[in-house]
Amino acid sequence: MRRLFIFALILVSIGCKTGVVPDPNDPKDGPLSAERLRTNLAVTAQMLNDRWIKGEITDAQVQQFLTRRANDLLRGIQVDRLDPSVVWEYADILRTAKRWPEAVTFLRVAVQHPPNEDRRVNDTLRLAQALCYTDKVAEAIPLARTVFNAKPAEKAPILPSVLLEIVPAAEGKGHDAELAQLLEDAIYQHQMVIVDPKSEGGQAFLQARPHHTRRAWGEVIRLFDQSGHPDKATEAGKKSTEMLAGQASVRRNRRSIGKLA
Repeated sequence: MRRLFIFALILVSIGCKTGVVPDPNDPKDGPLSAERLRTNLAVTAQMLNDRWIKGEITDAQVQQFLTRRANDLLRGIQVDRLDPSVVWEYADILRTAKRWPEAVTFLRVAVQHPPNEDRRVNDTLRLAQALCYTDKVAEAIPLARTVFNAKPAEKAPILPSVLLEIVPAAEGKGHDAELAQLLEDAIYQHQMVIVDPKSEGGQAFLQARPHHTRRAWGEVIRLFDQSGHPDKATEAGKKSTEMLAGQASVRRNRRSIGKLA
């Protein structure tokens, strides 16, 4: 499932394209632009997905081949020669290649030059994840909190990033209690998100919110408990019950109103 999730992220972010993958070592192709690099990686991901569906390769081999391709594409690319506004695109490929120290370098530049608020939020959270993978969790946790000042319409990436990316990268590195608190606070950020309920994306967000909220509370409880704070784990369990019950009540009321209308 995780491989499918990563594959879906690649295709959603750059679109699914077909064609021949240019050889990054062939001089005639010239330096790869960010758009071309991301397109080439998408083609590779599509081919690997097709082979995985046919049972020709394993999940582990998909990750291995995708990482190798990303490394090939990134060969020779230097952050100081790039337009700061596109550095985030190369950072995405570095994350796919699991080249975390370099991803930190690129993302630090991206965070300093965000073209818009969406990029500030996403790239800050991605930098926090990369910092965790380089054992800089103490820096990553307060950094992630800096996006809590985003407007409600821009807060949507916060909880998924903390839950699915930062927590797995940071857990077990001596900061689990702080990590649990970050995740708990991210849950409340998630409740503030404003979306258009009539749009496809808005509807998808509203449908997924209870699931992400429930899963996040479970992780908060677990992290507090395993970090030696059973009292905070118990308190988080009570907060979880109250929040989820309240959300269920709101959903029931909406359904009732919809039937009356």
